[in-house]
Amino acid sequence: MTLHFYFARKFFLYVLTTLAILTILITLIDLVEHARRYSNSLNFNEVLRLTILNTPKSVYEVIDLIMLISSIAFFGSISKSSELIVVRGSGRSVYGTLLSPLCISLFLGCIFVALFNPLVATSSKSYLNMKEILIKGNQSVFSVGSEGLWLRQGTNAQQSVIRATMTNIDASTLYNVTIISFDKDGAVSRRIEAESAKISEKDWHLTNAKIWPLGKGINSEKKSKKLEKLIIESSITKEEITERFGEPHMISIWNLRTHIAQLKSVGFSMLRYEVRYQSELSHPMFLAAMMLVGCAFTMKKFVGNRKGFAIIASILLGFCLFYVRNFSALLAEGNQLNLIAATWIPTISSILISLGIIIHVEDG
Repeated sequence: MTLHFYFARKFFLYVLTTLAILTILITLIDLVEHARRYSNSLNFNEVLRLTILNTPKSVYEVIDLIMLISSIAFFGSISKSSELIVVRGSGRSVYGTLLSPLCISLFLGCIFVALFNPLVATSSKSYLNMKEILIKGNQSVFSVGSEGLWLRQGTNAQQSVIRATMTNIDASTLYNVTIISFDKDGAVSRRIEAESAKISEKDWHLTNAKIWPLGKGINSEKKSKKLEKLIIESSITKEEITERFGEPHMISIWNLRTHIAQLKSVGFSMLRYEVRYQSELSHPMFLAAMMLVGCAFTMKKFVGNRKGFAIIASILLGFCLFYVRNFSALLAEGNQLNLIAATWIPTISSILISLGIIIHVEDG
């Protein structure tokens, strides 16, 4: 048991060290990129705040790589120090040595999914809101509920609230639309109801619309107008709507099931969210697979160039498995592959492939 705790503690420290180093590196790269992109409109403090908010998402995207590098470094270290030879010489099975890192990788995978995933969702929303405020000067509000889809657009001088009961898959067209406009004093100035509203570059194109002017002393119904086509100005774009509703990483895994049900009620495509949900559930197992990949080629004590080749082979295999997992998820998002098969089979296959290589290297 003492030996298991020793390997578990050592592997855990390797993961923490690799995580800290890559987090610092990613933050610096992201800071340079944000400074290059927004140097003309934002000062350094604002760029730094954006970078810090974007860092959790960037780190979470490479968490599999962090586990792979940690595993290579850990098993390379204990192989170099001949600790595995001592384990073999004492009559213990090397496979028992894998149990501690395997449990740590599964435990960390559950922690990342249960705790770090909601942090990524929160920081991603904050990043998007702050970017809109700093660059555009105002923040657009989007929400999906049981009553339908809600949007807010405009500036401090004039605001509009848009409600739609249904939308198409990419949210470019809204159906059964109601638009309430407010003047700069906050008083209601206009109400529009339309059969549909399609967003273009800078306008809403409404079909079968009816307009009611609102205000004190105005007979709204008498002065109302019906128009087959109506174009009104828009301060939001299709890309912003898609960015808000089309990015599953902005929804915590704890809220994904509820969000999927809400999207289903308004007609928005929920396939990407379902793929994300199943991928996150299988993520701890895939992190364990990355640990086994790092172990497969580095648990033997190599001499000279063979050690370098073993490390390169381990990294290449890890990237191949990572690519296959992401590619199958993309196929599932395009409804070209079964959801469960696309998210779970690559993960289980990665574990089996890694175990097969380990058995071949150790006993083959």
